[in-house]
Amino acid sequence: MEFLKNYIILSNIIFLLVIIFVEKKRPVYALFWISLLVFTSYLGFFSFLFLGLSLKKSRRINKFYGNSALNLYKDHKVETKGDLQRWKKLVDYLEVSGAGKLSTYEEMEVFTTGNHFFSNLINDILKAKQTIHMEYFVFKDDELGRKLFDAMIKKAESGVSIKLLLDGVNSITYKKIKEFEKSGIEVEVFFPSLFHFLKIANLRANYRDHKKLTIIDGRIGYIGGFNIGNEYLGRGRLGKWRDTALRIQGEVIHEIEREFFMSWNFAKKGSKDNMVIPKPLEVNKYKKTTINSTQLVSSGPHFQLRTARDNFLRMIMEAKKTIYIQTPYFIPDDTIMDALKVASISGVNIKIMIPDKPDHFFVYWVNHSFAWELFEYGIGFYRYKEGFIHSKVVIVDDEIATVGTVNFDYRSFYQNFEININLYGGEKIKELRNNFIQDLRVSEKLTNIEYLKRGNLNKFKESLFRLLAPML
Repeated sequence: MEFLKNYIILSNIIFLLVIIFVEKKRPVYALFWISLLVFTSYLGFFSFLFLGLSLKKSRRINKFYGNSALNLYKDHKVETKGDLQRWKKLVDYLEVSGAGKLSTYEEMEVFTTGNHFFSNLINDILKAKQTIHMEYFVFKDDELGRKLFDAMIKKAESGVSIKLLLDGVNSITYKKIKEFEKSGIEVEVFFPSLFHFLKIANLRANYRDHKKLTIIDGRIGYIGGFNIGNEYLGRGRLGKWRDTALRIQGEVIHEIEREFFMSWNFAKKGSKDNMVIPKPLEVNKYKKTTINSTQLVSSGPHFQLRTARDNFLRMIMEAKKTIYIQTPYFIPDDTIMDALKVASISGVNIKIMIPDKPDHFFVYWVNHSFAWELFEYGIGFYRYKEGFIHSKVVIVDDEIATVGTVNFDYRSFYQNFEININLYGGEKIKELRNNFIQDLRVSEKLTNIEYLKRGNLNKFKESLFRLLAPML
């Protein structure tokens, strides 16, 4: 026992040196881990081991991706006209940062329920002629998962080329992966677990591939918040599941497929020299109309800048009338918090929707800790009462919206590989807004009475669990 205690102390000292001199984390993040390691030896050791330490992953990411995203488009500035003129700086930022080029979509459908989403997804998979590319954070081997498996296997046996990329958080067994491969489906795992033989998911929380997307025949794309599992049909402990996803056709599919191949080749331990990605679109091929303009917003630890966070930030800073936000995890950093406060004081009407039934107990109290702070600045908060809200949507002034996988939390901003779609103008933004307004009817607004009557126990929980914000 004495040996274990000394080992933990020595390890924590090493972890402290790594945080300060090697990883060079953000100050708030570094101070959080330093305090945890110093004052809670055992808890700090195991927490940092599974949630903090990222050296091996960081080396692999830097070796494969490098940090040259800013150089990729540094000499290119898109010419924006009409409806896009107001958002020119955001468009330019996302292009220069390497997040995505401005493109167009021809058709788009919005999904808010799992039944509607998955019935369309499976139908399109069964119609595939050449390729199916899928990338999912969670892909469960349950009733829905097996239904997807069966459709994929059927198409693979008919000659369709299928690539399935799973994050290592999945608990799908090695035996199941071999079953896929035997059927002709190529499978790769993003930062796989070392414990597949125990049939458990990856315990390391950092640098996860949080994307959820499917590309069929290079012409149809699905992107949004739905993972693959029965709970996304509303069959889990949280009941009805409210999410948002898109089915898209058009030029933007090339950008989505480019992102897929970046992740795919990384998981295959490939190199830049042999990467296979679709040919990039030329600027002169963009349509003249701006009504259906869209832009991919990819983000991750391989970027020099925090593109997903900055996309939110720029939208908030440019808002003149309204900001509508739906997110299951409202744990913003100081920059976003200050931007929301400034916007509200400046007269912008801000409504933020969070779950009333959280999927993690402590997240409920962290959400409310940030909510009550912004409540004092006149921002309206609403708890979605009809099941669980997993939708990740931001709408500003009915002119721009972003939909995808990015949560309002540190993990999405700084740790995970994420993907969103920005929509500039068009009828679909109105549809997203109308969906938000409908959700307000089944939501409960936080009130001043509730704010004043919060008990000391609730205040204690909010303050205590808020300390965990940097690792959420």
